[in-house]
Order: sequence, then structure tokens, then C-alpha cells
Amino acid sequence: MTDEILTIDDIASMYKVSRERARDCIVKQPGFPELAPGSTWRLPRWVGAEVRAYIRRRSPQNSPRVREAA
Repeated sequence: MTDEILTIDDIASMYKVSRERARDCIVKQPGFPELAPGSTWRLPRWVGAEVRAYIRRRSPQNSPRVREAA
């Protein structure tokens, strides 16, 4: 089974922010996961498990509220 792949829209939804904020701020934060293999900045994708691990590592007071994944 392959890892879930997330788009910028998926990340925006997780953080409850606009697509633009996710693109311009969140994915550029230090420590945010690298793009998934085969992905490009023109068509960015991230490995879901890596993004969720990043979110868990973030301190609650420093991180936007994130909806729990179903």
C-alpha cells in the first residue's frame, strides 16, 4: 500500500486556511516536509504521513488548529 498523497488544497483544509495561505506560508515553514517523490513546485504533492508527523511535532500554541483526520 502506498502512502496517501496530499495536495495544497488538502493541506489548506487541514489547517482551515485559504489555499493561498497554505501555499505562501505553511508549506514554506522550516521543517515542513519536502515534496513527495516525482512532485514539482508546479504540481506539488506531499506524503500525508510526513505532513501529519510534522503537525504532531508542532507545539499547539505555535500551530494553527488542525482538524483531526478521519
